[in-house]
Amino acid sequence: MRILTGLSIVAIGVTALALPASQVAAQQKTYTIKIASFTPKPASSSRWFEAKKKEVAVQTDGRLKIEMFYGSSMGPMPRHYDLARKGVADASFFQHGVTRGRFPLTELTHSPYMFPLGAKGSQIATKVAMDLMSSHLAAEHKGTKPIWIVFNRPCGIYDSKKQLRTIADLKGRRYRAPTPFVVSMLKELGAVPIGMPATHMAENLQKGTIDGVVTDPMGIFAFKMGTLVKTYTPKMFIGMISFGLTMNVKTYDKLPGDLKKVVDGWATKTAAVDMAKLAWNDFPVFTKYYNGSNITEVAIDPATDASMRVLADKIVGERIAALEKKGLPARQVHGKMKALSAKYSGM
Repeated sequence: MRILTGLSIVAIGVTALALPASQVAAQQKTYTIKIASFTPKPASSSRWFEAKKKEVAVQTDGRLKIEMFYGSSMGPMPRHYDLARKGVADASFFQHGVTRGRFPLTELTHSPYMFPLGAKGSQIATKVAMDLMSSHLAAEHKGTKPIWIVFNRPCGIYDSKKQLRTIADLKGRRYRAPTPFVVSMLKELGAVPIGMPATHMAENLQKGTIDGVVTDPMGIFAFKMGTLVKTYTPKMFIGMISFGLTMNVKTYDKLPGDLKKVVDGWATKTAAVDMAKLAWNDFPVFTKYYNGSNITEVAIDPATDASMRVLADKIVGERIAALEKKGLPARQVHGKMKALSAKYSGM
């Protein structure tokens, strides 16, 4: 324990007197950031927030606290971005694809076959988005202070019973579709895309309303669908889902300068990649659950893989052309995304 001398005590008193009363009060006041998350607490994405709660408490001597509201407890999944924008929550963890068309340039990162499979794809996509955040993507997060954009592992199709190897296997199958690109792909392939929040996937699988879901292994873990799906074809899409953490502007502005710096430390590429690693790298609880689910991994027919990649290029080209007509630099941004992905994939 450190013992203060009389001189030290006097020095502290003099320093305190020298500061404006408002600044002294700000240094003594505690602040709580209420964060809304659509995922349940056991989800892999929650690992970053739980770690950050402990880190921030130590870093600020308890002056800044994080209070989490998991499982859509502050509102339904499609409203999560607006929870932060309107100040219902101080910050929000949300999925871009559930408010389709609201983040058009960000959604270009969902293009099929842009990033490699597995946890590596999650981290590379996160680096790409953070490289483009200040120049192109932050402006789409209107009315808030965007912190980061992160990604799950590239998605494939989980089916409740059928092995999917060819395009013919998809005909008439009903799948929960998380992004506009997946919707377009499924329609072109003869499947039926169903729009619904991730929080409704397990219930609809149980009811038989859908035949499967487009997600990654962590999605199966997060929403406990291991007993509800039987097969996984990882190379059916290789598309991404992006997630954002965004903050209410007034909440940020009310923080004193030293606590703003703490929040600013979250809004870096390093912090975003750390989040992606915590959320989408393997960890024991996930591995035990997923391996115990006995899901059969199915290899796609090579001819089907080639056909789907051609179709993906067509759909992406059409989306880019539509955005260009609206005056958005979609071709330029998509080109930068592909170049950055290639750069990071080769590292």
